[in-house]
Amino acid sequence: MWAILIVAALAEISYGMVNFSATPVYIKALGLDTSFIGIVSTSYLVCEAMLKAPFGVLGDRVGRKRLLVIAPIVSVFTALATILVHHPLGLMCLRAIDGMALAALWPSAFGIISDYSKPGERAKAMSLFNISYMAGIACAPALGGAINDLATHYLHLEGIHQKQPSFYACAILFAITAVVAGAILPGGKPALHKSEIDATAELAVEGGFNLGEFRKMLSKMPNVLWLAFTIFMGVGLVMSYAKPFLTEYFHIPEWEYGTLILIPALIVGSLSFPLGTLGDKIGKVRAIRVGLGLSAFGFWLAMLFPFKLLLLGFGIIIGIGYVIAYPSVFAYVSENCDPKQKGAAIGAVGTAQGLGAIIGNTLSSVLIKYGAFKLFGFFPVPAGGMIFLACGIMLLISFSFSVFGLKTKSSLMPFD
Repeated sequence: MWAILIVAALAEISYGMVNFSATPVYIKALGLDTSFIGIVSTSYLVCEAMLKAPFGVLGDRVGRKRLLVIAPIVSVFTALATILVHHPLGLMCLRAIDGMALAALWPSAFGIISDYSKPGERAKAMSLFNISYMAGIACAPALGGAINDLATHYLHLEGIHQKQPSFYACAILFAITAVVAGAILPGGKPALHKSEIDATAELAVEGGFNLGEFRKMLSKMPNVLWLAFTIFMGVGLVMSYAKPFLTEYFHIPEWEYGTLILIPALIVGSLSFPLGTLGDKIGKVRAIRVGLGLSAFGFWLAMLFPFKLLLLGFGIIIGIGYVIAYPSVFAYVSENCDPKQKGAAIGAVGTAQGLGAIIGNTLSSVLIKYGAFKLFGFFPVPAGGMIFLACGIMLLISFSFSVFGLKTKSSLMPFD
């Protein structure tokens, strides 16, 4: 179990750094239109979402360990190639290949967790996996920014060369991920009982992009799917532009931006296991409402009081809300749908999340061009800040869905 957690953390640091830390500032340093930041990252998200399910099936057939080794090896070359590419189309292709690699990696990681954890301990295993995943997210911006800043200072780099060292670091991290996966992950696949095979299939479909199943479930659980869609549309709106916008808005170096992310993420990550089980104590729907309410509250506080030090506290509030709500959404779906369609239902929620992130990320490339204005005549929105305003609105919509659309005692098959 600890082997796959280590590999997952290394992989998330690597992919997070190259796609959402290094690439956005690199595109800006190249002097390309800022809209390309969102367009390039959308190519990554689309490939990741579309190919998770096929690669999940491939992992069952050829072995999960092979994909967990091959995927980061591919990304070693895409990271190094990025340094030589200055055209947006080339950057789109490289990030699309990264999306394919990540699509090959995550279903196999989920599958190994299911293969090597006892049926009664899989929820605990997934919580530990979530902590590992969040640790990777937390470290990626801080590490990438620190590498760029240190290399610029000591090597006296100028121009676009100031934003290239993190790609070398990413290549090294991808190589380490592949070596660690090859050295410590178990090969083959253990013999499973039928119930365990079913559970593995359920995990493999989670987060997959299956439009057929999504259409079937749309009529049966529309409120849950819209909830997942709006949450991740909000995430997609800010995921690509947060770093270049905030480093410029606060006039801070990359490493300092990374610190603003790292401290809240580590604090929230340490609390994610106990907070993730809150739904079992107060009820899944109440936990979803509390979590989304906290996230929306923290986000709007950050917009109303955009001061650097306060963002640390607001970030913690947002993160706590996330780790309360997110596990409860999947638990709510699992407990209230037809048991025979549980995997399809979870997969449909994953599809809604993927669609939301893709659409939000695509819209961000348009909204980032809006100039400064005053909302309702008094609330100042800086140039480029429309993406954060739109994200805040989506979080409020998500919270409203959880209050008015989710029922504490009802079946999702179908919604009444």
